[in-house]
Amino acid sequence: MTFLLPRTSSVLGLAVIFSLTACSEPSASNGDEENAEDAVVVEACDCLKEGLSKGEKKFCRESKRSTAFLEEMRKCGLTEVGGVSAVTNMPDDGQYTMDVDQSRLEWQGRKATLSETGLIPIRTCTFSIEGGRLTSGTMLVEMNGIQATSQKGQSARELGQHLRSADFFDVSTYPTAAYTITSSKTDGRGNLSVQGKLNIKGQTKEVEAMMTFASADPVVVSVSLAFNRADFDVRFGSGSFFDNLGDNLISDEVNMRMALVENVSLRKGN
Repeated sequence: MTFLLPRTSSVLGLAVIFSLTACSEPSASNGDEENAEDAVVVEACDCLKEGLSKGEKKFCRESKRSTAFLEEMRKCGLTEVGGVSAVTNMPDDGQYTMDVDQSRLEWQGRKATLSETGLIPIRTCTFSIEGGRLTSGTMLVEMNGIQATSQKGQSARELGQHLRSADFFDVSTYPTAAYTITSSKTDGRGNLSVQGKLNIKGQTKEVEAMMTFASADPVVVSVSLAFNRADFDVRFGSGSFFDNLGDNLISDEVNMRMALVENVSLRKGN
């Protein structure tokens, strides 16, 4: 799933900026609703309790910008507070579905001093947060749509065709790839370190990813990960399989960065 932001075409600067304005007509409201909006949590540890009102959740979320408040939460007797206290812009519990038309996945590979970049279409991407923790998630991508952006015209088309061939990802046999989140923990800097299983060409390996939330409502998240293509039997130009490649040696490391934007209309459980 990166999961972090102005929105650009660069792999190093994927981002989305949202300007949100909420407008409503004046209406009669009961005291409970007003109190929910103005709720104050007296003790930092109370932010870890179940059944907080919307107002209390908002208060806790905004208070977590204070390092002193975070430190108090860390003293609540838990060995790991996790996403509840330590992740910037952590969304509330629920299931979140990303908008594949607004989201973006970019890859980067290297050959000697040359860097190649490109895009891979996302078919589906969802993740779930329970008890303030990222507990699961799955991203499915269309490997048969992989393309190069570092080249232009015929060169870009030829590189894309080569990547789709059996030399690389053999998309006629393996048209999709997937990443499944199995667990997560905070990195101590406001981000999530995610453990997951990456499946490419029928091979599955454990791969760590880093997620950074830029916004909680709507959810906007960046994800970065790197994998060793040799682990997935992607052999062309690989020093893991061939000797004396010289200038034809292509790095086994592939870097991927994603800017994921929520489809709010599909939100569940919030």
